[in-house]
Amino acid sequence: MNRTKNGVLSIAAAALALGLAPGAAVAHGGSGHEGSDKGDDWRNNDDQRRLVRVLRHVTDDYRWLENAEADGYKKITECIDMPGVGAMGFHYAKQELLDDKTQARKPEVLVYMPDRNGRYRLVAAEFISTAKNRPSIAGLKFEDGPFPGSFALHAWVWRDNPDGMFAAFNPDLSCPK
Repeated sequence: MNRTKNGVLSIAAAALALGLAPGAAVAHGGSGHEGSDKGDDWRNNDDQRRLVRVLRHVTDDYRWLENAEADGYKKITECIDMPGVGAMGFHYAKQELLDDKTQARKPEVLVYMPDRNGRYRLVAAEFISTAKNRPSIAGLKFEDGPFPGSFALHAWVWRDNPDGMFAAFNPDLSCPK
C-alpha cells in the first residue's frame, strides 16, 4: 500500500487522537502492562543499553519543546491516557521521518508532559513504522501501532516508568485536567 507522508501523518494523528479511547488501546501498545520489560531488564541487555544511550544523546536538545518544534516536530495529539493504566502524553511527530524505516538516531515521535510549572518536557521517544513486517530494534519487537499497517515502540528515556523502559503507558503519569 502506497501512502504519502502527509497521509501517514494525518492518519497517525487521527488514530492517536481517537484510537486510544477505552477499549481501543490494543491499537497502540495495549495496556502498557503485557510484553513490557517490567522495570530495569533493559540494563542487562547491551543492545538495549546502547539504544537508550543513543536516544538520550539524539533527543537531548528536544527536552524543551521549543527546540523540537523548531526542528520540525508538530503536535499530532492531545495528551493520551487510559484510566487505571497511566498516560503516554502529548505526541509530536516529524513528518519526514514517518516511513517503513527504523533508525535509532531518528525517532519519528517525541512524547511530552507538562512539568509542575506547565512547561512541556520530553519524557519519551517513540518509533512508528509502516513496514510490511513487524520491525524490531535492539531485540525489541514493535507493538501494533496507532493506525492499521503500523507498528510502534516507546522508550521512556527521560522519565522513569515502573512498567519498564519500553512500555507503552506510564502508570506514574496522568494527563492534565
